[in-house]
Amino acid sequence: MDPGELRSESRPRDWNRTVGWISLALGVGSGLVLGMWSFDGPLDVPRWIGAYGDTSRRLVRLGHIALIGLGILDILLGRELLCSLLSSRMKQVASRMMIFGNVFLPLTLFAAGFEPSLKYAMALPASSVFAALSLAAWGARAADGPPGKEQG
Repeated sequence: MDPGELRSESRPRDWNRTVGWISLALGVGSGLVLGMWSFDGPLDVPRWIGAYGDTSRRLVRLGHIALIGLGILDILLGRELLCSLLSSRMKQVASRMMIFGNVFLPLTLFAAGFEPSLKYAMALPASSVFAALSLAAWGARAADGPPGKEQG
């Protein structure tokens, strides 16, 4: 394997790892901010967020959790791509789709909390995450091979 090929193989994994850890940090940070007015915190709830059960507030909370959950999935995907039997191109597609979803799904959730009509924008990044994870599952299935048969 030439050094250029090695570099291109490691690049998607590195980006997934970096974006995943940034997402986790932002998820915890957004939780710290949300905690300032949750559970009778020291600040009043901003009016645009509404009461605990209001859709806008639920979307903001989901954005916070999405940052954490998608960050973990992004890191796991980066590791999975190392042993996946997907082609280099499909690994790159899965990597980019996961990064796109990891960045834009939480953003659209937070934005929809502010402006409810933006909730329809969530479909594209959510579909991107689904596609990335489906590719990873396909690559994992192919990497395992049929039970009882060794890979050659």
